[in-house]
Amino acid sequence: MVALEPGTTSSDARLAGLLLGVPRTLPRRGAISFAALTFDGDTIQSTFEGALETDAARLQALAEGTPIVTDAPRATVDLLSRIGVQHPIVWDVLELAGLIVPSCPSDTLQRAAEFFSLAQLKDGGSELVARAQLALNLFSLLVCLLDGAETSILQHVNRLAAGLDWPLRTLFQEIERQRARSSLETGVLASATPIGGWIARGAPPRRRQATEPDPHPPWLDPADVAERLSVQAPLAQALPGYEPRQEQARMAQLVTEALNTGSRLIVEAGTGTGKSVAYLLPAALHAVRSKRRVVVATATTTLQDQLFGQDVPLVQRALGSESDAQLRATVLKGRANYLCLQRWQTLLHASDLAPADRSLLIKTLFWLPQTHTGDRAELHLSPAEEDAWQRVAAVADTCTPVLCPYHRIGVCFLARARRAAEESHVVITNHALLLSDLATRARVLPEAHVLIIDEAHHLEDEATQQLGWRLGERELLNRLERLWRPGHGATGAIPEALAVVTSSSGLQVSAALAVELERGERAVSELVSHVRRFFEGLARLLEDRDLVGIGVTGPNDETTLRVTSAVRAGSAWEELEEIWSSALEHLQALERVMALVCAELETVPNAPEAARELANELTNQLEYWRDMRRRLQTAVHAPDGRAVYWISGGSRFRSAWLSSAPLEVASLLRERLFGAPETVALVSATLAIGGSFDYVKRRLGLEDAAALDLGSPFDYARAALLYVPNDLPDPSQPGYQAQLEQAIVDVITRLRGRTLVLFTSRAHLRTTYQGVRDQLASQHVTLLGQGIDESSRTRLLDAFRRGSRVALFGTNAFWEGIDVVGHALSCVVVARLPFAVPSDPVYAARAEQFDDPFNQYAVPQAVLRLKQGFGRLIRSRSDRGAVVVLDRRLVTRFYGQVFLRSLPPCTIKQGPIRRTGSEIEDWLGVSSEQQLALEAVR
Repeated sequence: MVALEPGTTSSDARLAGLLLGVPRTLPRRGAISFAALTFDGDTIQSTFEGALETDAARLQALAEGTPIVTDAPRATVDLLSRIGVQHPIVWDVLELAGLIVPSCPSDTLQRAAEFFSLAQLKDGGSELVARAQLALNLFSLLVCLLDGAETSILQHVNRLAAGLDWPLRTLFQEIERQRARSSLETGVLASATPIGGWIARGAPPRRRQATEPDPHPPWLDPADVAERLSVQAPLAQALPGYEPRQEQARMAQLVTEALNTGSRLIVEAGTGTGKSVAYLLPAALHAVRSKRRVVVATATTTLQDQLFGQDVPLVQRALGSESDAQLRATVLKGRANYLCLQRWQTLLHASDLAPADRSLLIKTLFWLPQTHTGDRAELHLSPAEEDAWQRVAAVADTCTPVLCPYHRIGVCFLARARRAAEESHVVITNHALLLSDLATRARVLPEAHVLIIDEAHHLEDEATQQLGWRLGERELLNRLERLWRPGHGATGAIPEALAVVTSSSGLQVSAALAVELERGERAVSELVSHVRRFFEGLARLLEDRDLVGIGVTGPNDETTLRVTSAVRAGSAWEELEEIWSSALEHLQALERVMALVCAELETVPNAPEAARELANELTNQLEYWRDMRRRLQTAVHAPDGRAVYWISGGSRFRSAWLSSAPLEVASLLRERLFGAPETVALVSATLAIGGSFDYVKRRLGLEDAAALDLGSPFDYARAALLYVPNDLPDPSQPGYQAQLEQAIVDVITRLRGRTLVLFTSRAHLRTTYQGVRDQLASQHVTLLGQGIDESSRTRLLDAFRRGSRVALFGTNAFWEGIDVVGHALSCVVVARLPFAVPSDPVYAARAEQFDDPFNQYAVPQAVLRLKQGFGRLIRSRSDRGAVVVLDRRLVTRFYGQVFLRSLPPCTIKQGPIRRTGSEIEDWLGVSSEQQLALEAVR
């Protein structure tokens, strides 16, 4: 076995590498002996005395068929191919680390080594040698950890890996072979893995006695809360380089006052304020002292984990006293984030496994003995594995707590998370769960006396999504198939339920029920046909270019058509009405059958578990189809004037969806979300429009809330330049695209990467990417593109942060929520002002409610979006950079002043487009020649 560490030899980026020879048996107990040699291209040089032979033929012979350990598998394969090694066995030590210890950061070798307290060895100044030694040490440690893995886990891994093209498969095969030859008990591959004993040693969390909220909560001293953020406080002592921020202290006082008075508060706190700690500290004090639960909702599950993992521990320190330090906080996410042990067990022993299913199961085999939460965020999943997760995630349709063995022994992850929330002072959730709980009235979240909504600028959009619905053909057909698959030996919930009834009673079904069953079988067959015809009709409407309102919108560039009165008046919609009317009769017949079969199941004496599971399935199905019938009846025949309806489809209209959303959410939020909590606080870095909160107050139903813009502790006038070319054509005019591309190339070339370019549509991103890629490549700049490079958002950001000559093109997901500090990001380019697409169905319907739709609705929305994009630039006090807006409307149209007044108080310049690159270069004070020198140092 050998270790290889690829690297670069100089600024010309020629590949170099290091090979370390080790014994051909796996390293045991950390004992490693090795020799080393380095090579550059075809020239090979010995590093140590007694090294391996230094000719290329010997090196090739060594690498052929010999496992190679590395932290850079792609570069390693490329490097070896240059010396003639065509089919190397490459083991990725970072992949192995993330697999067997999921909590290990596996993005870089150094971070993974630090996680295990491994020091990088020094070797006469040779970084490659030191890194390769470190990779070997890490690999040796990981193999030792695998010594402790249960034999059944290794056997399952090898069984699953047999269907994968996975380099690490050979490692696990060798480990199992070595174990079989040792005195260790090999065990038997059981039909059921004892996962109940794995989960946190099988012990459910201790239930705490519920406490009654104090009817007269103690008053919190705002000055005391602010003092806990001072430089003399315990929090400051625990953080080296701590700098008190008056904006943070002021925000903490405002939240404290809202808690004392039970009022509504809206706060805009700019980047660098430390807003999370500013609201968590008073909220935690209030919750602990008054025994009143606080629910904090943020935009994404990633931000949930950040709050819990980074900010809650800081607040614990700030609480200080022993009584206040008894804070109990927990994270609660939607059920799909949690692994269902019953579904996982079923998938583990399934025969029809896709490659992504296999790789996901392998990862979970090592993860399950370590996790206490069952939260998928703890795993490093590829996009394909994320899709496969749906096969093991907890789902409402199949969740039967009374029947679930894992629920009974206290190891159901979802149940444990919900129980922990009920026992906590502070529950950290996300907007989606908060609002879906509101929509379904399921009361998944425990009662909250205080509600704090972070990233509140997302609230209207998330409420629109959660309070609406979307139906597709595949969803309905899958539901029907689960009920009844007609034919010889029919299967599905209905025939299976009947089999249970007849086998338990020893009697055949009654004549009346037999008649209904025959009708039900016909109903399923007819419904399958009607569903297909209905959605084919929707797709045809999208192809009718004569219809007004068809456009391309949404994050996936879907084609959409708003269902207006004009659309309903057409013959195509009349055909859909006829299809639905006919389908309605069959659906009602199917509902009668489900109700009758459920009633029959209730009569089964001493009902077996299978009968109860089927009864639960049919009850869930009956509720689903009744709800679906009401939705479609309203959408097709009797539209609700308070809702908007639209059709959407993917490329070539092979599939179509019918969707609905509320026309406005303010009244729903006011009555059903903000009505119950005593205190409500909304927080974000982007809520005010030109210093006013009127727009967001009206949109969210909080007209009576107090509001304050705290600004930011950063000196934007010194740190940030906003440059607007004033001679660039408007986006709708000829010549715009060519000049935009030239400006982008100029900026990126001068900065040698270090640039994030934000687009408002994927189509515009793709067009521009194609137009500038070759020019940037000729300047040795790597261009990354969202949706072009087959990488997740996280991987693209990691590549952007680590690269020295990298630029990144992004759309919706990159306008906010990304944090690139320092030299890696020096410029943000905004391709055009982020106005909503006029044909977007929800936007179009809501715009009709305004007297002046553009200025009252379109401009405020675009202002908030631009503020988010601008906020990507300055992330710390030491950051310095520029924002370029390639849309002269910002300085030539009357509404441009609204945008400019809403942005942080930066330095603003406008000038000719030909000066764009040089203005940015001058502002940063670093010339192209100096950039080369900096890169050489790096």
